[in-house]
Amino acid sequence: MRRLLLAAIAAAMFGPAVAQERLPDGIVSTGSNDIAQAWFTRPTDRYAHGILGDAIEAGGLAVTTRDGKTLELVLPRQFVFEDRQARLRDLDGDGRDEVVVVLTSVTEGGALAIYGVRDGAIVKLAQTPHIGRSNRWINPAEFTDLDGDGRIEITAVWKPHLARELQAWRYANGKLTHVTTIEGYSNHEIGSRVQDLTEVVKLSEGRPALAIPTPDYDEIAFMVLKDGRFTEAARLPAGGKITSPVTLNENGRRLEFATGQKKRSIDIP
Repeated sequence: MRRLLLAAIAAAMFGPAVAQERLPDGIVSTGSNDIAQAWFTRPTDRYAHGILGDAIEAGGLAVTTRDGKTLELVLPRQFVFEDRQARLRDLDGDGRDEVVVVLTSVTEGGALAIYGVRDGAIVKLAQTPHIGRSNRWINPAEFTDLDGDGRIEITAVWKPHLARELQAWRYANGKLTHVTTIEGYSNHEIGSRVQDLTEVVKLSEGRPALAIPTPDYDEIAFMVLKDGRFTEAARLPAGGKITSPVTLNENGRRLEFATGQKKRSIDIP
């Protein structure tokens, strides 16, 4: 009875075509343009990496368009979406939403991929190369203009538990272009479902920066992008090991998070 009730609720929210196949711990994203919502579907255990706390990943991606149509893309068996949230953003300023996902090959590991709705179907628009071996992952960070040139930088951490490479990419004209890479930063602890450890802030001098933990998760670095390279503008102690999402307070001048059971905050430099 409980399962039928949950299915009925899901059908009312997401439409019957994908109502019973949503990723159990998935997050529904909301768009501002042609895509109203996006979420992962078709839970599968065909890739036993378990980086997000269990061995269940997604085999499909669904969206509801602004005009109310529900569409789904189903991956071939050699791939999964290794994430909890299909992130929506207009990355190139064309007035349409792009869907940013972690597309993982079961033999070649993670890649960052961009999907969109074209001619009534979900299609892949671009992707980075796969890392090159299985059990190697990417955790998305923020999508924003970090250097003030009017273009959005897509930031993510490649291998956040190993090499800890913060990378920036740009999407334009159907292509993803690498901007820069710097090692020594992480936005995810292995096995955790908490992925949102980064935040875009404005420094006191007015420049935008990416706030991101250092590898021990007990400090926050403030990264600026200048002349195509990341530079650490400041680094502040967190007062313990960060265990919750990192968020901005209401006036945008403090970062708030938790270290275990303690609530913490630090001023933005």
